[in-house]
Amino acid sequence: MKQHLQSATGVATNMPDETSVLNSTASSADEVYAMPATQGQIRFWSLDQMHPGNPALNMPLMWQCLGELNVDLLAMAFTLAVRRHEMLRTTFAMVDGKLSQIIGVPYSVALPVKDLQHLPDAANSPEAGRLIREHAAYRMNLFNGPLLALKLLKFAPKHHLLLVTMHHIICDGISLGILLRDIAVFYEALMKDKEPVLPELPIQFADFAVWQEEWRKTEAAETSLNFWRKTLGTNFGRIELPHDATPEGMRDVRTDSESGDIETLLISPELTALAHEFCKNQNVTLNILLFSIFCALLHRVTGQRDIVIGSPCANRNDDTEELIGLFMNIQVLRVGIEPRETFRSLLTKVQDWTLGAYENQELPFEELIYDSHFSHNNTSFEIPIFFLYQKSFMVTQRVAGLEITPLRSMSPGAVFEWMFAIVDRPEEGPRLQLEYNPNYFRPGTIQRYLKSFVALLESVVQESSIELEKMAPADDFLPAKLPDAQSQSFSRRIMRPLQEKQFDGGAAIMEKLDEQVATISDPIEIQLLELWRSMLGVEEITPDTNVFSLGVSSLSILRLVTRMNSLYSMGFGLASLISAPTIKMVADLVRRRYAPNTVTSLVPIQPVGTKLPLFIVHGAGGNVVNFYGISTRIGADQPVYGVQAQALELNQPALLHLEDMAAHYLKEIRRVQAKGPYHLLGYSFGGVMVLEMAHQLLAAGESVGLLGMLDSRARDYIQGLPPAEPSSSSEESQPGRVSGFLRTYKGHGSAKQWWDFFLKDLEERRIRYTTTIAARMFSTLPAFLKNTHEINAVAARNYRVKPVSHKLTLFRAAKQADSSIPSDNGWSTIFKGGVEVHEVPGDHWQVLSVPGIDVLAKSIHGCLARFDEPAR
Repeated sequence: MKQHLQSATGVATNMPDETSVLNSTASSADEVYAMPATQGQIRFWSLDQMHPGNPALNMPLMWQCLGELNVDLLAMAFTLAVRRHEMLRTTFAMVDGKLSQIIGVPYSVALPVKDLQHLPDAANSPEAGRLIREHAAYRMNLFNGPLLALKLLKFAPKHHLLLVTMHHIICDGISLGILLRDIAVFYEALMKDKEPVLPELPIQFADFAVWQEEWRKTEAAETSLNFWRKTLGTNFGRIELPHDATPEGMRDVRTDSESGDIETLLISPELTALAHEFCKNQNVTLNILLFSIFCALLHRVTGQRDIVIGSPCANRNDDTEELIGLFMNIQVLRVGIEPRETFRSLLTKVQDWTLGAYENQELPFEELIYDSHFSHNNTSFEIPIFFLYQKSFMVTQRVAGLEITPLRSMSPGAVFEWMFAIVDRPEEGPRLQLEYNPNYFRPGTIQRYLKSFVALLESVVQESSIELEKMAPADDFLPAKLPDAQSQSFSRRIMRPLQEKQFDGGAAIMEKLDEQVATISDPIEIQLLELWRSMLGVEEITPDTNVFSLGVSSLSILRLVTRMNSLYSMGFGLASLISAPTIKMVADLVRRRYAPNTVTSLVPIQPVGTKLPLFIVHGAGGNVVNFYGISTRIGADQPVYGVQAQALELNQPALLHLEDMAAHYLKEIRRVQAKGPYHLLGYSFGGVMVLEMAHQLLAAGESVGLLGMLDSRARDYIQGLPPAEPSSSSEESQPGRVSGFLRTYKGHGSAKQWWDFFLKDLEERRIRYTTTIAARMFSTLPAFLKNTHEINAVAARNYRVKPVSHKLTLFRAAKQADSSIPSDNGWSTIFKGGVEVHEVPGDHWQVLSVPGIDVLAKSIHGCLARFDEPAR
């Protein structure tokens, strides 16, 4: 009996009967279902969203096939592998506001063949090289898939090269070895018309994803998190590698993250033997020895004594060891180098870390990023340097007269500055393999790093107690006397100097930066300056700085573009930044294009994370740009959406009644989050808006989580309560009185200035009265008459506040306009569940600026933690 399957291209195909090894894991052939994504998959999804189709996230393979090859059966072997492993038929989509794995139906895998037999020395021809590079850089679509791409190059009747490229979101390094083994087994079984013999799969990757979500809530996860808090401490940052200077005009900024190369160096058999003997005498593994050498190399090259490195770990167990999937986790090594430290002492530190890290490898790396212990303590997990030691998981397969040999593939791009890998193969021993970004380093420089690594290893195997500064002969790469890391941080790293001037010491630099901020008066430029400095990790930025002159990676620039799009609701792309590369230019685009590009009220300021989103509703002005600072401080796992005024929507009539606005906002919110509880926070005018939204949600049978107001005052919205006391006479504060009108003119100087002021005031009154009258007669206002502030003011005046059974969480400015404002801002009579007050430094406007915003973010984070069960 044949199984009828649908191919990825819609072409029907026949398959042989399922073998028992397949039956144990396959879902029904017509089933498509969604499962939660893991934290690692969310990480790669986020990287892809910054630069869709980024080939740096690919895992390219090359398998040399020598002997008689049945192409049809090889394709069928991949089809069987797709049926065995759900990951090979998985795509990704947002479901209810959360990233999900979409497990598709099995399909027939296409294997296109490119015949190059007509070329002389086809395997080494330029055309073969071009096809290899092109396939490694294949742009994958995570939403549509497939995330497995194949191409077969035919060099001769019995000489083929199979190109296999997968996206990292569905696999890790060990998965590549599993795929090769499974394909060999399936191919042999098909050639010999027998059942394949493969280990049973107790679970699929989606089952692991569900288990991980549950495990993250357990006491074991908290214990592991406490281990990392204690091990890593706080107040650490990235290692700054000295970059090679790139001649002006030679650096291709548009292909930065797609640029990648690899240099390798084989450790000699003699040195390998000495290293193994050293490990035996010191009772350590070769991994620990080589990791310690790498730490010593970074210390000698940079002069830094606080070494922070990322290191991938397998994160597999008996249930997952045979699965294809992204199990790999990232662990962080932090080691302090003391003056006159010996290598033996460093070796002990690395060994202690390794043992502890092995016991705590299940905690996703993202948990550290999201944890308030790190996010609130001047800690950066921007790690540009990674170390990996692994035994080769790719071994030659000999099946049915065919020899399949894995070859080293090319780099499709560099996500990190350095990925220092040591691959230990039985046939040749350990080979150093440094993947790097050629926009920052020259091949000759990378080779010198590799040779310096070998030189350090040669010193250590002779004397384990040698001081780090005395390891290996001194040269310009490994100086005998190390400069202080602080004094060299701006001189060794090749970056754009501040206006081509050098400043002595950090204090002078900070003084200069403070002067720059003080001279900027435009609020958008100030906000962009803070955003660029924090996102790019470079302090020496001015409004006229060209972003492409800073020496940062395109990954950082793409993060910046993504965040600016979220913040300003703009369709901003990398091409836009190339044409407008300074803060002044971008600010001008924001001013001219912000409102016209607004097509929705919901602004995804920080949409990624596993927790339920926080929706922050606009103030009277309607914009949400000031909420960006909250999202950067509240935790990387906390999605934050801004709700900006409906009146800003392009070419749409404005809603005039607050109840209609609230219903409109909830409709858009439900597209992101279908079910409650909903976390709502309103700033000023937004406070009364979230109150109405809560009423509508509760009336619909939904639940409300956090119901928060940011310095909203009841008497501004409740009829019958006295208004805020003015700072001057009440007569002056009445805008409709002639005396107040004339007193407002004071200080406007000449008659022309008085007349200009009079015309401006008259226009404002015309808009106000038009909006007020329209609200009494209609539910909407035509687009050409819209004025967001006046629309919100009229809506607030006409709204009747009603009591609610929920509790209010009030984030209250410490400095109020006058002493008559009560400590609960007058809301106790409205919220029957009580009012919980959190005081924030500053006045009504300063709560969204430093230092108030830091206190505010921490308070919001703590309040949300009470509801802190990850969204499902």
